[in-house]
Amino acid sequence: MTSRTLRKRQRAGAFSDDIDFDLEELLNVHEETGIAYRAERDAKRAKDEEQAEYADAFSGYEIALTDLPALCIERIMGMLDSPSDLYNVAFSSKLLMNIVTPDMVIRSAVFNNMKRKDVGYRKTIAEIMQHVSSRSIHLPSPHRLLRLLNARTCERGEKCFGKNLNTGKSMTLSGTHHRTCGMALCDNCIKFNSTKISYNHFANDLGGGDDDKPSRVAFASWRTLTNPHQDDNGEWHGPLVGVLELQQIQNSYSEQDEKVEALSGFVQKALTENSNHCPSHYEEKAVAYTEIYEAAEKEADDYQEKKEKEQMQKYDESRQERITKRLTKLRGVHAQMVDIMKECPMKDLAMECSWNEESERNLLKFECAFVQSTMSDLLSAPSNASKSAVSTRTETIKQKFNILQEKDFFSHASIANSSNRFRKAMYEYCVNNLTPDKLLKSSRADATFFQLVEENKPTRALVRALNGVEKALEDIFSLSVARPNDNEQDAIAEARVARYRKLATVVWQKKKADFRSGPYPYMMDMQNLKECYTACIEEFRIMKKNAKDYVASADSRAFLRREAEGAGIISRQEALNLVFAPKIYREWVAGNSRIPYDDVRNRRFGNLRSMHEQYFRSPNRYQIRREDALA
Repeated sequence: MTSRTLRKRQRAGAFSDDIDFDLEELLNVHEETGIAYRAERDAKRAKDEEQAEYADAFSGYEIALTDLPALCIERIMGMLDSPSDLYNVAFSSKLLMNIVTPDMVIRSAVFNNMKRKDVGYRKTIAEIMQHVSSRSIHLPSPHRLLRLLNARTCERGEKCFGKNLNTGKSMTLSGTHHRTCGMALCDNCIKFNSTKISYNHFANDLGGGDDDKPSRVAFASWRTLTNPHQDDNGEWHGPLVGVLELQQIQNSYSEQDEKVEALSGFVQKALTENSNHCPSHYEEKAVAYTEIYEAAEKEADDYQEKKEKEQMQKYDESRQERITKRLTKLRGVHAQMVDIMKECPMKDLAMECSWNEESERNLLKFECAFVQSTMSDLLSAPSNASKSAVSTRTETIKQKFNILQEKDFFSHASIANSSNRFRKAMYEYCVNNLTPDKLLKSSRADATFFQLVEENKPTRALVRALNGVEKALEDIFSLSVARPNDNEQDAIAEARVARYRKLATVVWQKKKADFRSGPYPYMMDMQNLKECYTACIEEFRIMKKNAKDYVASADSRAFLRREAEGAGIISRQEALNLVFAPKIYREWVAGNSRIPYDDVRNRRFGNLRSMHEQYFRSPNRYQIRREDALA
């Protein structure tokens, strides 16, 4: 056994590819790279010398933050975009605590970590400001707002339902941004100290926004509400109105206007007795908070939009530059291929291609499947497409197409005079419906196809290629089993042949799945094709007899004489003719699940007639097309 260390990988390309380059171009690129490197090195050296010159100029000069003027401190703290940093700075001294403003706190939360799009603080401030804008909670002071943003444990302290008696600490908050009713509550406090109430969400003046009207409640379904909480300093936090008051309102009044009026009274009472703000002062502060938040949100959104546009523009420019470079190289590859193929008689078929300058990866695509697969790795990485590699592969393509020309493959002489009805139908299909470019676009017109042609096996090669042409084999089968009678050339005979061919197509679609082989996309080799053809002939014979018997039955003739009107899209005769195009999948008709193909196969004519009655009455409902109902 060969050890792993002695194994050798196959070389990716020929050794001749290594010496296929332009020496002058290589030297120019090397010189340009050297110039750019030396310029960058000199600039860095000059910058380092300048920094070293002034490095010790202010080394002994220090000033405390608290010694700065208050306006300077406010500007510095206003530039902090982290509520955590702002919290640590603000609570380091009483002086800095007095400088904290709502604008400072709100902006730090909105603008936090925008580069990484960490929106935890932004979600927290959004939830708090939603309560403020709806006038449903006691207004938090700047200090409390900062504490809410940075809260990690439940604020109920001794009254916390999740308090640990061993450590004496409140329960840790499970989420990072939820602040129920403007309070930092743990899961246990929310579970045991809150309730589901149908209207605890406040909105400002549902009546239209007049200043002389009090705040009103917006009725919402099943929201969580908890009771207000009073801290050690006597300040009230949380909702303006508790569960008790709202439950009393719900039990006392039935009309919404009455509930709104009663709730307004409780709100006024709460602001008068349990708040640091009178009702008018509360409204002014709430409006100010809302304006600050909306302005910060707009500024943040504008900033993000601007940055996204800049990034997108930069990406588009970089992408367009890459496309231009790839396009230049691919045009060179294409020109070299055209030059090599110019003497090939079938060069037009081989070199048929499409250019897509909007796609970075699929700039050039050859229509012929064999050419595309042969050149695929060079087209995907044109920078590695050396002239010798392009020449070698193009010569291979040229050789294969010359063989097609020499063998006169597209004359289909091998099946032209065949007595086999399938080959005869195949020849008829190829002459009338198939063009060389359509055949070569088939995914099965690959290297194996050209090898079969070279080995003088044109029929096998043709069958392989037809596997990749859409509906080719089923059309060939329908041509082979339903051929017109030379003695009947009228319109009735043509319609009858068309119906039989439609039925043959359905039979092939139904049976072909049993004879596919290999991975997707499935194909049939010659042996599978013979077996499938034999099985389909027997199946078609049964289906044809059953369909003819169904149409000729007395019940079907009575069906044609009925006077009930349909949708006017298809006639009764056309609905009856759908027996020659039965659906092979299950569908619901008149409350029953049926497969029309199985009904024809098993001679369930009663089911078919009720189904065709529904088709006649509601063709659009069952997606019946007029061309399916051949007259």
